Amino acid sequence: MKYLIVLLFSVAAFADDPEISVQGNCEIKVTPDRGAITFTAENQARDQKDAVKKTTEQINQLKEEIKKLNLADLELKNTNYNVFPVREYEKEKIVDKGIRATLSLEVTTSEIARIGEAMQSAAKVGVINVGSLTTFLSLEKSQKEYLKCLDIAADDAKGKAQQLAKKLGFKLGDVIKLNEVPQMPQPVPVMERAMMKSMDAAPAQIEPGTQQYSTNIQVTFKIK
Repeated sequence: MKYLIVLLFSVAAFADDPEISVQGNCEIKVTPDRGAITFTAENQARDQKDAVKKTTEQINQLKEEIKKLNLADLELKNTNYNVFPVREYEKEKIVDKGIRATLSLEVTTSEIARIGEAMQSAAKVGVINVGSLTTFLSLEKSQKEYLKCLDIAADDAKGKAQQLAKKLGFKLGDVIKLNEVPQMPQPVPVMERAMMKSMDAAPAQIEPGTQQYSTNIQVTFKIK
């Protein structure tokens, strides 16, 4: 390995346009400003229309209850609509138990701490299936943090190059090549799937936590 490093430096030294490449890094902790949680209504009936009607009514009631909370930047989206027959094996034969309908409602808000209130609203209308809560960055905040991290990575690369120039006795020239490898933060699960059994309990105070935001840049300078 030592022989390889010496060989690479010697090639750069005798090249027509000598250059040096350094890597700039940025890793920062960012507080998410959006939270999302999914509620699922599920009902079974002998008739398909009855199962669908009751499930749809529950989700519509839940929408109205959540709207009453006046959560900031509220977004509501229906997901995962399913209708399927329920059959069970009894006494050596398959027995038709009716039709089951499920419909989910995804609730997104910037008031992460108040999502527990949405869970109470779900219990109030009989929706007890609660998906995991995730937190993430809005597009606006993600872009802002990205630019901040890019500045940090650029300063890091420049500082490394200047330190090498000082120690090894050369001067930095213009930047001749730049590559970036951004690493976008992914939504983070805060709370696993749960069942709401009572609407009398006080709503949980949700803490958003932090996420790591990072990027790497490879900068090549001319050297004199």
